[in-house]
Amino acid sequence: MPTEVLVMCTGCGRPQPARKGPCVACGVALPDAPVPSASAPEQPFLSLEWRGGRTLVGVDRRLTYRADTASSPLVVELGNLRSVTLGRRFLLEALAVVPLAIVLALLLPSMRPVAAAASGLALLVAVLWRRYFLVLGWAHGGGIRWPLGTARLGSARALRIDTAWASAAPALASRGVSVQEAPGTLGPRA
Repeated sequence: MPTEVLVMCTGCGRPQPARKGPCVACGVALPDAPVPSASAPEQPFLSLEWRGGRTLVGVDRRLTYRADTASSPLVVELGNLRSVTLGRRFLLEALAVVPLAIVLALLLPSMRPVAAAASGLALLVAVLWRRYFLVLGWAHGGGIRWPLGTARLGSARALRIDTAWASAAPALASRGVSVQEAPGTLGPRA
């Protein structure tokens, strides 16, 4: 909470916040007093943004997550957290194409090359792409998972997430939160 400096008017003796200008009651010039400078807002220790309005920002002792521009932000005080974990997992959803390709190849033998190509492409996507998420562990037990998005290995987006986490992890640890990086952790969904 900011400190307020008061001065006494030399004309009427009323206390007032220190400022330049006349007294609000009698109009006499207020005496000079040291005015505390407005503290600059603290810089975020974690800041990630994606298309569609998804954001994750860590400032002071709070983490704020917004899934998209239409949703309201979720704010979590770091004092309520036991741990924060950055998770990555394979994009296994792409493998849903494989059973469909097998059925297609069995029903239409002439489509086997197309089915094989689709299966290979799905496997390649599953191996080269990662789904990123943040798992927050509550101090009282339980947790929540905030999806951060998907990124191809070695892409600018993946590098941005890894760089942001590398700078945020020590900041979270200095604020008393256990930090971890688990490549395959699956936690409860947000």
